[in-house]
Amino acid sequence: MQVAGAALFPHNKPMLETPYILSDIPTGFSPLYGVSYFDNETICTRGDVCIIKMYNLQGSLMESIKIPSGNFPQDIAFKQNGDLLYIDRRDKSVNIIKNTQIQTLIRPMGPRQPHNMCSTSADELLVMMDSKNGEETELVRYSPESTEIQSLTKDDRGRPLFSSGMYTRLLTENRNLDICVADWFARAVIVVSATGELRFRYTGFPRDFGEPFQPFDVTTDRQANILTTDFRNHCIHILDQNGNFLRYIGNCDLHDPRGLCVDCADNLLVAERNTGKVKRIRYYDDCLLYTSDAADDMQCVDLGGRRI
Repeated sequence: MQVAGAALFPHNKPMLETPYILSDIPTGFSPLYGVSYFDNETICTRGDVCIIKMYNLQGSLMESIKIPSGNFPQDIAFKQNGDLLYIDRRDKSVNIIKNTQIQTLIRPMGPRQPHNMCSTSADELLVMMDSKNGEETELVRYSPESTEIQSLTKDDRGRPLFSSGMYTRLLTENRNLDICVADWFARAVIVVSATGELRFRYTGFPRDFGEPFQPFDVTTDRQANILTTDFRNHCIHILDQNGNFLRYIGNCDLHDPRGLCVDCADNLLVAERNTGKVKRIRYYDDCLLYTSDAADDMQCVDLGGRRI
C-alpha cells in the first residue's frame, strides 16, 4: 500500500540478480535464534542457553558472556556507543553490559513483561511487551535516560496493532523512522510511523509457497528497504519502505532462517536456527552503497544491532 508523505531514500544501487554467500560463521548454538551487528567487526549471537557469543566477521570467537540469572537472552541489541543490551524475559528486565559489568536498565512495573527490543537513531529504546497478563501487546518507547515516553497498542480505529499472547515480535527502526515489527503469530510484518500511525501490513504471497508466511525477524538497509525472514519457506522477503514487494532471496541454501541484520556494507547476516550458522549474503551489486550526503556515508553503525 502506497502511503502519501512518506520519506523517500534513493535506490542508487541495483540488487544482484543472484545473491550469493560471502561466508558463514558456525556459532555452536543449536538452536540459534538471533544475530545483531555493531561497527564493521562485531556480531553478537544468541540461542536457548544463558550465554551470548560475540564473533568478528572472520568467524573468530571474541567473547562469551554468561547471563548471571541462568536464563537465556530473549533478545539482544547494541546501543550507538556499542554497549550491549539483552532482555531477560523470566526476570522481566532489560539489561546493559558495560565493560563486562551487567546492570538492569529497565524493569517494568506490574504485569508488563518485555520480550523484544531495538535501539533507535535517537538512542531511544523500543520494547515490545506483554501487558494485561498476555491479553495485550504494547510497544513502549523509552528515552536515553530509560523514561517511558510513548506507548502504542491500537490503531486509529481502536483495533490492536499487534497480536496478543507471549509470542516473539522482533522489531527495528527504519531510516525514515518507521517502526517495523515481525509479528510471528499474526503472520505479518506490521509497520507504524514514529507517531504510532499504522502505515501497512505485509502478509506475503501464499500462492508462491506451500507453507503460510510467518516472519520471525525483520531488518532494514541503507536504502530503507525492509527485509524479513520467512522461516517456514526458507527464504527472505524484501520490501520497499512503503510495503511494495521487491524480491525474494531463496537461492542461498537457507535452512530455517530466524535472526536477521545487515552490516555497514549492506550485506545480509542470517542466523539459521537448525545449523547454528550465521550466513553473510551479498544481495546488492556493490558492497558499498552511497548517498548524496558524504557525512552519512561514514555511518557504519547498525543502530539497534539490526539496521543501518
